[in-house]
Amino acid sequence: MALNVGIRNDSSKIWLFDYDLTLYGEEERFVLNSLDHRISLFVQKVVGCDFETAHKVRTDYLERFGTTLSGLMALHHTNPEDFFDFIHEPEFLIYPKVAPEKLTLLKSLAGHRYVFTNGRGDWSRAGMAHMQIDCAIEDVFDLKLMNWEGKPHASAYEKIEKWLESRGVLAKDSLDKSQIVLLEDSLRNLEPAHERGWTTILVNPNIQAPSWVDFHIPHLLNLKEELIV
Repeated sequence: MALNVGIRNDSSKIWLFDYDLTLYGEEERFVLNSLDHRISLFVQKVVGCDFETAHKVRTDYLERFGTTLSGLMALHHTNPEDFFDFIHEPEFLIYPKVAPEKLTLLKSLAGHRYVFTNGRGDWSRAGMAHMQIDCAIEDVFDLKLMNWEGKPHASAYEKIEKWLESRGVLAKDSLDKSQIVLLEDSLRNLEPAHERGWTTILVNPNIQAPSWVDFHIPHLLNLKEELIV
């Protein structure tokens, strides 16, 4: 469903894609579930509780701090590299399937294309390689580049803007930032982007979009229906 008339597909655009449940969709939630299981195991080890309690702690930290890692760092002084080394063990994870239609769609988007993720970059890079869409994405702006303070914290959005400026993609001190297009499954992570003047696209089949969201699509592949060439 489009809330606006359409989005112009031109070379000025900077497309920022969340990874989990955005570049791959709700129909592959088992991918994220495999990662969440590892996160709960890590929480269990750090907190010293049973797995069921660890799952509750994981989701509590996610809600309170924005990411589970932020809660672990604030309350348990967790080293973020240790956290990601544990949860990213490849033998325990599931990756998205090959996605040729997504590759075609991504390559059709004019401008620049990046991933903007609250994970460490090796997770999204491995997933995109499995999907065989990695050649359509220029780079990954990950949690490490955010100094471990991710979306929805304002600093994450400030840092990626500075990063885009440093690459010559975004004009320095630009007042109009509507050329930055963020695709996200999380309203919580879209709201700061909206406040900064970015174009927002909610990619989620399960929730209603508030009036401030520019576009709402159920799945990444529905983006092509909203493009104006």
